[in-house]
Amino acid sequence: MWPLQGTASKEGRVCPHQTAFLLENWIRRLFQKPVKILEDHLSQGDTVIDLGCGPGFFTVDMAKMVGPTGNVIAIDLQPAMLERVRKKALRAGVADRLLCHQCRADRLGLSCEADFILAYYMVHETPDPASLFTEVKGLLRPGGRMLVVEPKLHVARAAFDTMLEKAVDAGMKVEATPSGKGGRAALLSVA
Repeated sequence: MWPLQGTASKEGRVCPHQTAFLLENWIRRLFQKPVKILEDHLSQGDTVIDLGCGPGFFTVDMAKMVGPTGNVIAIDLQPAMLERVRKKALRAGVADRLLCHQCRADRLGLSCEADFILAYYMVHETPDPASLFTEVKGLLRPGGRMLVVEPKLHVARAAFDTMLEKAVDAGMKVEATPSGKGGRAALLSVA
């Protein structure tokens, strides 16, 4: 389902861990504020998944938002990205509520129930979004939601709409297409 580290897929390319500084820097935080993007979707005690977490741009903020009774599962293909997330969580004092999970190239390989799943700038990197949405649907508990955000420079409106059609075909429902999330965005739930 997902391309291996550093390999090209038919849809895009996985951002290699060597360029993680492009994903995690103070300039990006000026324009994309994790708490502002997520504040309507997370609550204390939630179990949340940061899908394709990369270096953890959202992960530590998510861990702070769910509080000491919540959990964050950071998922990535690349062990080096997950190691960066672990170190950030330790420095921020939230490592006790974080689980780092390395997915396989063909599936997430996770069994849990999540209140919220974030897929930020990553679905376009998957060669099979339909399979991804099918697997994600099985991870959401009743009433759970998924926020998908894709970069406008990489994902045209037509491609984003096609992506959402695949989510619907997988049994998900588009609840909203919120603005102010840093790209083309959709809030999904289980249909």
